[in-house]
Amino acid sequence: MAPRFIPEAGNVPNVSYDAQQAYATLKSGGVIIAPTDVGYALMTSTQAGIQRIFAAKDRRQGHNIGIIGTYRQHREIHLLPDSKFEMTRVLTEDSGMIVGIIAKFDTKSLHPRLAKLDPITLSQITQGDTVSIAVPEGPFLRELGRLCDADPQGMLMFGTSANRTGQGQKFRVEDIDSVVVSSVDLVVNYGLQKWHLYGCGGVNFDAEHMRVLRKGAGYETFRDRILRWFPHLLEEAGVSLDEDSEK
Repeated sequence: MAPRFIPEAGNVPNVSYDAQQAYATLKSGGVIIAPTDVGYALMTSTQAGIQRIFAAKDRRQGHNIGIIGTYRQHREIHLLPDSKFEMTRVLTEDSGMIVGIIAKFDTKSLHPRLAKLDPITLSQITQGDTVSIAVPEGPFLRELGRLCDADPQGMLMFGTSANRTGQGQKFRVEDIDSVVVSSVDLVVNYGLQKWHLYGCGGVNFDAEHMRVLRKGAGYETFRDRILRWFPHLLEEAGVSLDEDSEK
């Protein structure tokens, strides 16, 4: 069955409506393609959906998949001092920047959102005692995240780039492989995405150790904000943030 596309051709985005449609699809166990500022993403909320995503991407079993969440989820699930949460709030909420945040979680007393996951899914979104939560920018994912935060059953969204393995980020729906598009239930097409000139995913940041694990799209902006507002956290960790030599 061919996926549904929103907005329909000739119509402009309606963030509230589009997010409701995406939420309903995820809630029913479906898979969507959604816009993020660092490229289109495949997203789901179930183990069956993860398996569909892996099959579409031709990704090997045992590979991890990240949470695409909210600052609230990051704050509730990750174990960090208040000073680090202040930093991530300024970067994501106040400055509107997508950051993949990696930090420890409580493995002995799981947060309710993690506790409801089956063991396979939990193992796929964690590595040891750490979990990655991407806090996105952009009104669509912010609204979709808000709906998930309000979900009484604590739904989490899992996501990865909407491409075949090794084929790189896709910043237009038209550039996504037909195999990937045909594998989903809903495509949210918001046209060319903002960070397309970088041609890569977002910044991945180990917030506990203040280490950048991937110098992704907008890294120069991320680096400037850390150096400008939180140099003391770098000093405490004994690390520095190098310039991106590839830019």
